[in-house]
Amino acid sequence: MSKVPVVSVLSLKGGVGKTSVTLGLAGAATVRGLATLVIDLDPQGNATSILAAEEPTATAADLLANPTLANLHNSLTACAWEVAPGEVDVIASSPELIQHDAFKSAAAFKPRLARALEKLDGYDLVLIDCPPSLGTLTRDALAASDLAIIVATPTYFGLQGAERAADEIEEIRKSHNKKLKLLGVLPNRVKSVAEEHDFRIKELGSIFKKQVLTPPIPDRIAFQQAESFGKPIQTLGTAGSREVSAIFDKHLTKLLRAINS
Repeated sequence: MSKVPVVSVLSLKGGVGKTSVTLGLAGAATVRGLATLVIDLDPQGNATSILAAEEPTATAADLLANPTLANLHNSLTACAWEVAPGEVDVIASSPELIQHDAFKSAAAFKPRLARALEKLDGYDLVLIDCPPSLGTLTRDALAASDLAIIVATPTYFGLQGAERAADEIEEIRKSHNKKLKLLGVLPNRVKSVAEEHDFRIKELGSIFKKQVLTPPIPDRIAFQQAESFGKPIQTLGTAGSREVSAIFDKHLTKLLRAINS
């Protein structure tokens, strides 16, 4: 297990803004001066396309295929973000990650990412952007993590996905990683005028109780603007970006407290 705190950001449903949450937390960490590593385990590679400043020497797929210290160092890629006082690096995604995501029985599953991160140092925080599915890659991320955050949109299918993700986190905790904890379920892309969203957030509360993270992340155009400009949302300077940045800072505080507790 890594000496650096590792947090998995996951959802079992696509389109919930999981990568946006990962990048929002990474941006909040850099504002605080934290050296942050983002590991992109999603074969779609959205985080990589935004963060990677150069062609990586090695990718996350290479690291999983051969989890050595040399491959770990080769996979660390400078980030395109110009941020201060902190810094961000990325371990890039690649299409070859799909080869590592084939379903394996519980007995056959052997965590590899945890081995790769055992000697990681020089960072204050690691954030893993998981694929939107319950395959080997998500299990590998959870087996290497201290905390997990489930991202969910306040919809019927979003709630279903959150429940399945929570069940898998508990299964990995029992079988492979006893220190793994669920930080909570973070409602994302919430529209304040949508009655359906209000209803589903209340339903989330009835299921997960105090593990629903508040405040929820509102649906703001600032996310699309930050991603298109290749910048952390904290640097945009718009009203929407300032609102969302303050929320991410609150969730980062909760995350760091949970790590240190």
